[in-house]
Amino acid sequence: MSLYQAILDETAPDGMRLTTTKLVDRNTVWQLESSSGFAAKVTQGRAAIFTCKKAAALTLDALSECCAPFGVGEAVECDESQYILAIGLLDDAELMVLATEAGADVVASPVEFSPTSDDVRSIVGTLDDYYFGYEDRYRTVYENGAHLWESEEPNASLLQMMQERPDVFSGHIIDLGCGEGRDSLYLLSQGHTVVSVDVSHSALDRARERATAANLDASGFMERDIIYLRGFDENSFDLAMNMGCLHMLVDEDQRARHISRVYDIVRPGGYFIVDHCASEWGKGFFSIPDYEEVATGLVPGRVIPRKIRVADGEKNIDLEVLPFSERSGDALAEEISRYGFSLVNSTYTNTEAFGSSTMLLFQKPASGKQTS
Repeated sequence: MSLYQAILDETAPDGMRLTTTKLVDRNTVWQLESSSGFAAKVTQGRAAIFTCKKAAALTLDALSECCAPFGVGEAVECDESQYILAIGLLDDAELMVLATEAGADVVASPVEFSPTSDDVRSIVGTLDDYYFGYEDRYRTVYENGAHLWESEEPNASLLQMMQERPDVFSGHIIDLGCGEGRDSLYLLSQGHTVVSVDVSHSALDRARERATAANLDASGFMERDIIYLRGFDENSFDLAMNMGCLHMLVDEDQRARHISRVYDIVRPGGYFIVDHCASEWGKGFFSIPDYEEVATGLVPGRVIPRKIRVADGEKNIDLEVLPFSERSGDALAEEISRYGFSLVNSTYTNTEAFGSSTMLLFQKPASGKQTS
């Protein structure tokens, strides 16, 4: 068993032991290193992890290149030439660590260095804006009395695709950006095998609660960053679904990494479904009934009233407009095909979840070879 797999399984091979490092706040930078290689996994909260070369100069540019956000269940492996810098993105984050050699220790200690910890925190502050935006969104909605931000029902576009192409929904399915699990829970109720990933731990907690209440398997709901999709083997899914999550990524590099990783984890001959806003983001949304009145204010960073469902009906609360991306069907098909997928069909949809959108079905070539 590889060290990476061992830390994922939280299993210590003979002579080795698992230890825990607490990232007690969001200010302290911790350095983890060992004379041998080691692996680390986030077991609580969320952390920014910098995988650094021991022999390389530590510059701001180098730190920016080697930093990525990790959520619960995500792991990283270092060889003997590397070490880790870690900082909590949430209070009380924790890492589990495992050394490659029996008896070898992984030393974890708070550090101050040049560049300073403040420099590191400035880099962390630019990371993963969509995570913090959506985690804040779900938490705020719940604090204002809503049981769910989304509808309990599966997306209308998913039901449409299941009716038109039932053959696509077979084998091992991954729901990318599952939120509170509306689509995953429906698929589970129909007997499908589903892994459901999202970056918002609050939304995932709500999804697990709903699964448990419905006597469905809640173990497939995992905190994973859809940009990186760490911990999933190549060719391991028959179907990947991105129902309204890709249009929340506005950075072209992040979109490219996501699509490329989806290509990796879908088996040759497998499928990829994408439902993506085409135009007039917000129009037709349940939460924006007065679209014409607020349309000019639908600018990322601005605050507008949004409708939520509460126990005694509905009410409006003020929420920040989060970044979003619009793509025509043709532009989206070209973008995703660039990474090796072949377009099967494209359908215009207009639902209260995504408004004016395009739903596209792609297939990975049976050869598994990328075209570009």
